[in-house]
Amino acid sequence: MAKDKKKKKKRKKITTKFLPRKHAGKITGPYRIMEDLIGAYHPHLIDAKIAICWRLGWTEDPDGWIKLGQCKKGSDLDRALHHYDFVVLLNHEVWNAADFSDEKKRAVVDHELCHAAVVVDRNGEPKTDEAGRTCYRIRKHDVEEFREIVARHGSYKRQIEAFAAAIAEKASRPLIAAAEKARKNGNGKKADKKAVAGK
Repeated sequence: MAKDKKKKKKRKKITTKFLPRKHAGKITGPYRIMEDLIGAYHPHLIDAKIAICWRLGWTEDPDGWIKLGQCKKGSDLDRALHHYDFVVLLNHEVWNAADFSDEKKRAVVDHELCHAAVVVDRNGEPKTDEAGRTCYRIRKHDVEEFREIVARHGSYKRQIEAFAAAIAEKASRPLIAAAEKARKNGNGKKADKKAVAGK
């Protein structure tokens, strides 16, 4: 009787799950996308060892943004233990949502790969550590700004001008068109979270 009255211990939730590169002999979707993007746009990462993990249970932050992915650089200890230079975390719930298209998936993985950069010396040559491994770093976003500031003051920084030019050039792309359509229909906040809120 006393045992029945004991409360069940609550187990800690697991928030990350390693995604193997292959399942049933085939390369899994996220790895296939990543390898295609590395070949096309990120040649500096061809020799990098990059793991992909699902991130479970990411929720909105206080401003209503939801993280779609994150790139984390492996520490020296991480590299010694499992040899990965980077780990890309992907939001499991968003990635597997019916309305999260292949184009959006490619955009998220491409975004995270843009964070993975090689450390270079004064001559622009890649740096290596004592073990002969390439040194990596996390690259920051090109633009860190508030919409209100741009609305009030325009493109007052070179980075914003370059970013605005890139947006104008690709305005017909599905991600931007979908977000703009949703915004005009009054669902802008929801579209922001689903379509363009990668951090």
